[in-house]
Amino acid sequence: MNYQQLTEGKRYQISALLAQGCSQAVIARTISVSPSTVSRELQRNRTADDEYQPAEAQQLSS
Repeated sequence: MNYQQLTEGKRYQISALLAQGCSQAVIARTISVSPSTVSRELQRNRTADDEYQPAEAQQLSS
């Protein structure tokens, strides 16, 4: 199994798709990753007020 970290671009796509109301499954298909990848990304990188911040997520991954 190959592990590949999400790119900054994919993180911003996740953010945009969430803002449009897309489900995690739709987001996963759109950015070509597994649904569990999207789920873990959102669990790890949501703020206290339940917002996803792609810039912070990218900074934390570096």
